Amino acid sequence: DCRLWSRLLWFMWLLCALLHDVTTFMVWACRKSLSLVRCWFRSPLFAELRRTRSLNAPSPIQQFGPCGRIMKNSAMVMTIQDPASQRLTWYKPPLTVLVIKKVRDVSVLSPFVQLVRWLIEEKRMVVFVEQSVMDDSLLLGNADFSGVKEKLMTFRDGKDDLTDKIDFIVCLGGDGTLLYASLLFQQSVPPVMAFHLGSLGFLTPFEFENFQEQVTNVLEGHAALTLRSRLRCIIMRKNEEVTKAKPPSNLLVLNEVVIDRGPSPYLSNIDLF
Repeated sequence: DCRLWSRLLWFMWLLCALLHDVTTFMVWACRKSLSLVRCWFRSPLFAELRRTRSLNAPSPIQQFGPCGRIMKNSAMVMTIQDPASQRLTWYKPPLTVLVIKKVRDVSVLSPFVQLVRWLIEEKRMVVFVEQSVMDDSLLLGNADFSGVKEKLMTFRDGKDDLTDKIDFIVCLGGDGTLLYASLLFQQSVPPVMAFHLGSLGFLTPFEFENFQEQVTNVLEGHAALTLRSRLRCIIMRKNEEVTKAKPPSNLLVLNEVVIDRGPSPYLSNIDLF
């Protein structure tokens, strides 16, 4: 008990002072002071005063999809890494790739067909696309696309789970295409390579002219990673009981959350925390 040690310390001070044995007391006092410090650090009072969070940023997730990893080196152990200085490595060779193109944009069709054919015929990869791509009338009339159409795998947004199925993502479009790709993966996101073929390209640093060389570098693990944090949005509706069987809506988003009032003509009252 801390109070008992404090009283005993003062009592021994008086006793040793009377006996003029100050040297012996100082050695004893130092040892007991350390015991008191340890006792105080373990007390509930110190637990309330100490910081509950680190001053450093949280450590980044080391895994990206089934195969992607952050390359480890000895310097990472002792230093805080710059999010822009990470390197990509593969736990095993990537086999599946998801290709997402900008919708309702004719200029993206030709690059999309070139990329898909090259990934299938040259890299021998399993290519996933959205189901809506297979029904695109402009693509159906493309002779080059007809040759690889039967080799494509499809998924339906909101119905098919892509978790642990996609090793690598390629986006053809602008920032909106990249944001959509991030929304498809609510857990670990595979490495994303975004080619600038849209109106805005703040998040799409790659040009499509030499896509073969750039994609090959990524597939061989010779690429840098830019890590980005995502926001977690938890939606709790008024008068809706939250239970374990029916938890609140939970979304991970890259940039922002847009809350639209829909067809209602009235203003909406929203509490943000």
